[in-house]
Amino acid sequence: MMITLTEEYIDSVAPNASAVKNGWGLVKKKKFEKLHQSGDQMLLFGECTGSGKKPYITSVDFINKEQPTYRCTCPSRQFPCKHALGLLYAYIDGQAFTEADIPKDVIEKREKMIKRAEKKQAEAVVPKKKKVNKAALRKKLQAQLEGLEMIETLLHNLVRGGLGAIDAKTLKQVEAAAKEAGNHYLKELQHALRELVQLWKAKLPEEQLYGRAIHEIQRLSVICKKGKSHLENRLNDEELTLDTTTSIEEWIGHTWQLAELRELGKVKYDVKLVQLSYASYQNDARKEFVDEGIWLSLQDQHLYYTRQYRPFRAAKQLKQEDSTCSVLHTDEFVIYPSEGNARVRWETSKLEELSEETYLCIQQAAKHSLSDVVKHVKNQLKQPLADKHPLALIAYDKIGKVNEKWILEDQQGERLTLADEDGDTIPLLTLLRADQLSNQVLLVQFHHNLQSNELTAKPLSLITHEQIIRFK
Repeated sequence: MMITLTEEYIDSVAPNASAVKNGWGLVKKKKFEKLHQSGDQMLLFGECTGSGKKPYITSVDFINKEQPTYRCTCPSRQFPCKHALGLLYAYIDGQAFTEADIPKDVIEKREKMIKRAEKKQAEAVVPKKKKVNKAALRKKLQAQLEGLEMIETLLHNLVRGGLGAIDAKTLKQVEAAAKEAGNHYLKELQHALRELVQLWKAKLPEEQLYGRAIHEIQRLSVICKKGKSHLENRLNDEELTLDTTTSIEEWIGHTWQLAELRELGKVKYDVKLVQLSYASYQNDARKEFVDEGIWLSLQDQHLYYTRQYRPFRAAKQLKQEDSTCSVLHTDEFVIYPSEGNARVRWETSKLEELSEETYLCIQQAAKHSLSDVVKHVKNQLKQPLADKHPLALIAYDKIGKVNEKWILEDQQGERLTLADEDGDTIPLLTLLRADQLSNQVLLVQFHHNLQSNELTAKPLSLITHEQIIRFK
């Protein structure tokens, strides 16, 4: 075949784990009556026995390698359906695909696809610049400014009344303010206020609760202050210019569009990335599931985030982002404005196998001076808009236990305490071999303990010269 199919690739296009299981089930139960491959080796098609009298006709067309087309006559709303997935699994399972002419309906659909692509390309030659309704935008900015003033007043009242006086009635007032923040287009601050309420709902010990609450209130106060100053400057600017250097726009409600970021030059081309860590978790304050990947760019050796947000109410309709253990190659990816490890997105990509060169690139990207890393992290934590849990890729001399604590030590003898509030990665260190605990590379996520003022790091992945060991 002119493309390389792998089980990982097929799993990655499946809408969910059930579809993967059911696709393989069709293969194992020998439900495919006919299996064909076109002469140009770009089309797989066949017939699969279903619940109806007639078999389902399914196909996968790779005429566009970046975006294969999945077709099936079954009534399933899943995309691709289990029959299309089963067709691909049958192919990698080594089942016989006889050569056959491309069906007439597929030829016709290919022709329509080509015409649509040509039309789209012609329209893209001279892209239309989106016209901004400045009057409407000014009205929105004014509403955001009023919302920031409302939140600022709320925060002042909380501090004036004392954290010890916060009760159920006060928390309801904060929740009401969070709802009102949404009416003022302040979505991120809406989430932040709900997270503040969650601190009390979590029933934390008083010292921990008040320490974290004070930190969050201070952070929100600074964001409100910076946001008000920024909005006032925009309202006084005839062009209503956006801030493209920090995350303040996102904090006060702006949703960056890919086309917008491209126009601002926030884009890199022909990029290869390796996913070093992945997690999918529930965020009750946002009322969303978050799929988060941590990636290393093999070109600029920077660490990046990808985040997909899936609202609780739409979780069944949105496919969970997949983890990958391959090199991801994209022609273009865009970078969101930020103060630390930036969030990135891309539209199309292809997977390539990890090689010795890949592991070498990861090793070379690691920082060898722990003191330099800690200095950089501390500077980032001083910025109120920056991520509270910075990432770093550290080359260590050894990892071991000192006084019952796990310690990472670099070649200069500098030490860093490894810790994990959730307790889901530290226990895994005991499973590592002796050779893995020395002269390797560790991906960590820093945490600043507000009570002890200690800076610790949570291990996420260990990278050797031949493998990536993920702790999550």
